Amino acid sequence: MAITLQGSKPARFGTLCSLYFSQGVPWAFITVAFVAYLVGHDTYDISDDEVAALTLMGTLPWMFGKLILGPMIDRYQSSIMGRRRPWILFSQFGMIVTMATFLTIDNPETDLAAIGMFFLIHNIFAALQDVSSDALAVDVLKEEEIALANGLMFVSKGFGFMFAALVLGAVLLADGFQAALTIQIPLLFLLMFIPFFIREREGDSLFLGGTREESQEEHASMNFKELKDSLSGVLKESSTRWALLLAAIVWIGGGMGGGMGIIDMQFPFVFVDDLGWEEKEYLALKGITIFMMTMAGFLVGGFLGKQFGSHKVMMYAVGVGTIMTVGWSALRGNWSDDSFMQLSWMIWTFVWGIVGANLIALLMSLTTSELGGTQFSLYMTAINIGAISGTMISPKILEMLGDSYPNLFIVGAAFQALVFVVLMLMGPSLEGTELTTPESVVIEAPASVIIEAE
Repeated sequence: MAITLQGSKPARFGTLCSLYFSQGVPWAFITVAFVAYLVGHDTYDISDDEVAALTLMGTLPWMFGKLILGPMIDRYQSSIMGRRRPWILFSQFGMIVTMATFLTIDNPETDLAAIGMFFLIHNIFAALQDVSSDALAVDVLKEEEIALANGLMFVSKGFGFMFAALVLGAVLLADGFQAALTIQIPLLFLLMFIPFFIREREGDSLFLGGTREESQEEHASMNFKELKDSLSGVLKESSTRWALLLAAIVWIGGGMGGGMGIIDMQFPFVFVDDLGWEEKEYLALKGITIFMMTMAGFLVGGFLGKQFGSHKVMMYAVGVGTIMTVGWSALRGNWSDDSFMQLSWMIWTFVWGIVGANLIALLMSLTTSELGGTQFSLYMTAINIGAISGTMISPKILEMLGDSYPNLFIVGAAFQALVFVVLMLMGPSLEGTELTTPESVVIEAPASVIIEAE
């Protein structure tokens, strides 16, 4: 009997973790290693505006492209290879082809227009894989597995990030852009074999030209009007509206990592400009210690969410994280103590990592199977918009506060407290929430899916 995601928990967890690892590799290579390579290379003389433009080309598909890709993967599905598997394989193949194409271009580092197009096209495929992977997780994970799976998936993405930043970054500096690509291509090709050989459910074919067992239920694809009507129905649910509000505000104050939000985007200026740390010291703390604390928080958060429920764990973690932010600001007299600042950032990051793991798990549990691409992409877009909003208003707020970073932390804490209020108000809407899913979509499950947050 073939191994299937539906029938094997190790297959579910292993496949999803491998997909997230493969997302972390090209993302970190492009946005971290290669941008740093261009900035630090005297030959290219790249400006801040050009760096910003390249970064924007790479992030556009993630910020807004998901709103297109999500409905697309829900609309066009294969009943032979599985609902999500063909899109995952197509996206991975697209990333490989994009990299292979750039191997044919001599000195691509000197052509910023070509690099920008590479960033854009490659990240369209990367975002497509992300949307498809999230939709697959919504389809195959059981309710009690969601929190732990999300913690492990994020950690896997983190290891992909570290591999790209450390290993591929070293190859890039030593041997150039194309040498780094020649390592990524076989790696991504190898990772593509995992979803290629593991079917979603019994009866699925490995190939498009195969046949499906007659006893297996077909998947009915909805047209765009039906998708729109289904999404409209879901948006009428109070739990969905609360989830959208939560997604939109959760990252404004900061604390969720990634260098975005009112607080997070100021850390380089706090440590290097204000406290006088050496850039090398700051990067070592940020790139290794803080990154590991984020992954540890996600991993622990996954276990806690599995045990106690994502909504409850997130409420406690947001409450503790907000109090820590206020306390960090109140203890501003100790900011000149390097050990105090390092320990504070580490513990603070760990707590907000717990929040992050349970945020994604909660949003995933509130996503219907039939709208796995569309609805979850809507949540992720709201998160991105909130993160960007917090990042954009942060310098203006800092200026209004007379460049006082401790006071800026208080403003960030106010937004974090707002997240706690939304979670508290959201609680009653999660009890007995019922999200209707057509029988043609559900395999070995009733037509309605009861979502329990705790």
